[in-house]
Formats: sequence, structure tokens, C-alpha cells
Amino acid sequence: MNYLKNELKKIFVTSLITSVFMIVMGIFLLMKPDFVLTTLSTIIGCIILIPGIVSLVNYFKTKYMPNLVVGVILSILGLIFISNPKFISSILPFVLGIYFIINGLSRLQYAIEMKKNKIPEYTPSLISSILILICGGLLLMNPFHGAMAMTQVIGIFMIIYAGLDIYNAVTTKQKVKDFIKEIKE
Repeated sequence: MNYLKNELKKIFVTSLITSVFMIVMGIFLLMKPDFVLTTLSTIIGCIILIPGIVSLVNYFKTKYMPNLVVGVILSILGLIFISNPKFISSILPFVLGIYFIINGLSRLQYAIEMKKNKIPEYTPSLISSILILICGGLLLMNPFHGAMAMTQVIGIFMIIYAGLDIYNAVTTKQKVKDFIKEIKE
């Protein structure tokens, strides 16, 4: 019984620590989305640059041509990401905007087909496809603000998730205590 109590206590403490960390990260994402995006771009740049440099070093050791091509391309990309941190934050929303528009158009086509076939549930599909198209258009028109908004939404979701996780951990701990109390009686 003590083993079970100790294991449950470890799970509870781990869940609490993780949730508090997620709340702090969520608040940070919500309050400083521009910093998060530029930092992310720099980190991705370093992740791309390091294999590029390794490939260049390998080329000079082996004179194997693909190492030179890969090394130059990766090194240039890595340096672009590092020297222009807003680069990644402007590309991601643009790519998502295109995806949303393609997805919204296919959903719109599906909704129109539903209406033609007299399926009464076409309205939610029509509304969601229009909203997806609008989101895609907004992301394409102003990608950097779109990236910051996405970062803030992720922050909000992290805070909500962490709050729900804390609630779940506390209620589960109480139910386990009640269950152990019943077993002892």
C-alpha cells in the first residue's frame, strides 16, 4: 500500500511541476510572441548550420562532391535564419495560409456537393470552410502578425491545458485518498 502511495505522490508532483512549467511557458508565449519567434528562428538556423559546416569539413577531407553541395546549401540557409530571425516567422504563416486556403476551398467544394445532394448538414461545413478561407487569407496578407497570433493562441492553449491538468491531478489524488481510506475500513 505504501508503494502505491509513493508512486501516486511522484505522479502528482511530476504533474504539478509540469503544469506550472506549462503555465509559465504559456504566459511567456502570450506576452512575448515576437521574442519566441525570433529565438525559434535562431535555434533552427543553428540546427541547420551545424550539419552544413560538418558537410563542408567532410568535403575538404574526402573531396566527395555531394558534401560540398549539401554543406553550402545548409550553411547558407542556417546563416539566413540566424541573421534574419523574422524569416522563419514570416514563412510559417505564409505556408499555413496557403494550406488553409487549399483546405478551405476543398471543404467549400464538399459543402456545395452536400447542398446539391440535399444533405441538410451542409451549413456547418459551409461556414467552417468560409472561416478557414478567411484565416488563410489573413495569414497571407499579414504573415508576421499571423505568426504572433498563432504563438499567443498556443500560449493560451498551454495555460488552459495546464489548468485542466492541475484540476485533474488534484481530483484524482483526492479520489485515490478516498479509495485507500475505504480499503482500510
